[in-house]
Amino acid sequence: MKKICVIFGGASSEHDISIITGLQLYKNISLRYDIKMIYFGLDNHFYLSTKSDATYYLDKKKIKLPEIIFYNGAVYKKRFFKKLFDVDLIINCCHGGVGENGDLSAFFEVNNIRYTNSNPLSSHIAMNKSLAKSLLKDELNVVEGILVTKENINLAIEEIKNSLSDDLIVKPNSLGSSIGVKACNKENFTEQIEAIFEMQDDALVENRVTNMIELNQACVSTKDGLILSAIEQPLSNHEFLTFDDKYLGGKTKGKDRIIPAKIDEKLKEKIDETTKHIYNKLNFSGIVRIDYIYDLDNFTLYFNEANTIPGSMAFYLFEPLGIDYISLIDLLINNKKQTKKYLYFNTDILNKTSF
Repeated sequence: MKKICVIFGGASSEHDISIITGLQLYKNISLRYDIKMIYFGLDNHFYLSTKSDATYYLDKKKIKLPEIIFYNGAVYKKRFFKKLFDVDLIINCCHGGVGENGDLSAFFEVNNIRYTNSNPLSSHIAMNKSLAKSLLKDELNVVEGILVTKENINLAIEEIKNSLSDDLIVKPNSLGSSIGVKACNKENFTEQIEAIFEMQDDALVENRVTNMIELNQACVSTKDGLILSAIEQPLSNHEFLTFDDKYLGGKTKGKDRIIPAKIDEKLKEKIDETTKHIYNKLNFSGIVRIDYIYDLDNFTLYFNEANTIPGSMAFYLFEPLGIDYISLIDLLINNKKQTKKYLYFNTDILNKTSF
C-alpha cells in the first residue's frame, strides 16, 4: 500500500483552516490508503501526529508531537536521525504562507518527494495576486489596480488618487481567505494599506466593482485530461466575501452558496473556457480553484485570483458532477507527477581552470 503523508498547518494566517482541511482529508481516506499525518508547526518544523481531533491543536503551546525531518524521499525522526518510513506521495493541505507559495513544493522537489499540488513557480505566481493578473491581463479581463510596497508607497498613493475610482478595494497582495480585505474610498484607503503592512510588505489597491457577484470554479488534472467542477456563487451580506462568510458561515460544510450558480449558459461556457485557459497557462496541477468577479452592470467577467490549495480541497464543487470526496482524492493521488530530475553535465571545465 502506498505511504501517503497529509501535511497541514504552516506559518500562515490560514494555519487553523489548514488543520481543518488536513484532518478532513485524513478522516475520509485513512481506511483506503496508508496515511501519515504531518503537522507543519507555526515554527515551520514538521511533526508526526496521530491526533485527528481538531481541538488538540487549539492551544499551540500544548502541542507535544515528535519532530521529524524529510530527507531524500523518506521521513526521519529528528533525534538520532532514525529513518521511519519512505514517502510515496505528499498531499499538501497548507493554505497560505510557505505551504502554498511554492516554498514547500521546492523543498519536496530537492528531497525527491512527489507531491500533488502545483510546482514552485506556478504556486508563487498564484499567491502573488498582482503578478498573476499581470501575466493574464492581455488575454483576460482584470480589475485595474496598483501594487503598493513599503518602498514605493508615496508614488503609489499619488497614482491611486489620480488614476483609480473613488470606490476601492484594498487587500494584501499574497494572503488568502479575504484576510485584510476592506472596501475603501480615497479618503481612507491609506489606513488599510498601513494595516496590511503590519502583516506583509505589499498591498493591492483596485477599483471596486460595486454591483457584482462572485463566481468560483475548481479544476483538477487527471490522466484523461482536466475536469471542471460546477460553478458556485458564494453568498454574503457584505460588499465582498469575508473570512467569516467563507468559514464561520459554513463554507466548509457546503452552506451559504448556490451550487450550481444561477447563471446563463453563455456565462457558464465563458467561465469553463477561462478556467481551463488559466489552469494551462499558469501550468497548474492538482486541485485549483479560480475565483471570478462578474460585473452586473457591464456584463463583464473578471479574473480575481487562483487558489492552488483551496479550502476543503473544493470537494463540494465536484459533488454535483457525481464525484464524491474520496473519488476526488483518488483522482488527485493517481495523477501524481514524477519529481523533477536535476541533471549534471560534465563539461570538464574544472580540469581546464586554474586559480
